[in-house]
Amino acid sequence: MTIETLHQKFIHKLPGETAQERMSPQPKYVEGQEGIHQGHPINSAVMMLLVPYQGDLAIPFIKRTNAGKYHGGQMALPGGKSEPGDGNSLNTALRECEEEIGVPPKEVTVIGKLSDVYIPLSNFNITPFVGTIPEMPNFVLSKNEVEKVIIIPLKDLLDDKNKTSQVLYRQEQKIIAPGYKIGENFIWGATAMMIAELEAMVKNEQ
Repeated sequence: MTIETLHQKFIHKLPGETAQERMSPQPKYVEGQEGIHQGHPINSAVMMLLVPYQGDLAIPFIKRTNAGKYHGGQMALPGGKSEPGDGNSLNTALRECEEEIGVPPKEVTVIGKLSDVYIPLSNFNITPFVGTIPEMPNFVLSKNEVEKVIIIPLKDLLDDKNKTSQVLYRQEQKIIAPGYKIGENFIWGATAMMIAELEAMVKNEQ
């Protein structure tokens, strides 16, 4: 898979929820806790970067610090909630990518946008963007938000052998979380749902 080939796939209709649902935790809602938020969803955005790595492509994920209210300690993509000065969700994704892992917006070439993902627990609506940079960056981490960056080859995410499910607890309720298990890292939740849509595009499942 090359950047040019993937870029062309964004011309077609996105796989959307059909692909995302493959990695959606079950049950979707924690009874009495989720889906009852006051006000509109909080707009946010993330940047899924494709970087050259060992002759192929890889995605830098972040492991969040434990400081977050809802998603502390989880594997994620750089991103966060929109701010008034952003103007649009793409600017949010680029700003957060620079703030969290030190990649300047001017170095990122955006090749497409995936389908939004809504998180019932935190009431966030996330817009994922896919971008690329010509070489592996020198990551500069936000100490308050990011514990470390973990580089995962795209081919590993596309390998069905690395898909599994784990029993986790959310608001003290047991959930079954499908995800990607790569080494000691488990990617699940909204991030896994975004990867699932990218995977469907790469495998021509639109």
